[in-house]
Amino acid sequence: MRPKLEHKLHPIRVPSGGTITINNLFEVELTPDTSEWFSSSVLIGGVRRSTGHCFDSRVEPEGDPEGYFVIDFLTIEYDHKGKPIKNSEIFLGEFRTKSKLEFIEKIESFMLEV
Repeated sequence: MRPKLEHKLHPIRVPSGGTITINNLFEVELTPDTSEWFSSSVLIGGVRRSTGHCFDSRVEPEGDPEGYFVIDFLTIEYDHKGKPIKNSEIFLGEFRTKSKLEFIEKIESFMLEV
C-alpha cells in the first residue's frame, strides 16, 4: 500500500474525448516551502486523440517558486493502431503565467476548444 500523500491532486475539468495522460499537479500553491511539489518535468499533460491536440506543462525553471507555469500546445498524428507517429508533432504555441489559477483555466479552456 502506498503512503498517504500530503496533498491531493488538483481537480481539473476534462471534457468528453479528452484524456489526462500524466498528472503531477497537486492542490498546493507554489512557494519556497512547497517547491518540491513542482519539480516534475511535466506537471500535467493531456490529449484529444480524435483531433491530435495535446499539451504538456511544467514550472520553469523547474521547481523555482519565482518561476512560471508554462503550457506547450501541440498536435500529433496517430497511426491506424492509435499509436503516436514519431516526429509528427507540430508546435502550436506556448502560454506562460505566474498564476496557478490562470494556468488551470487555460488548460481547461484548451481542452474544451479542441
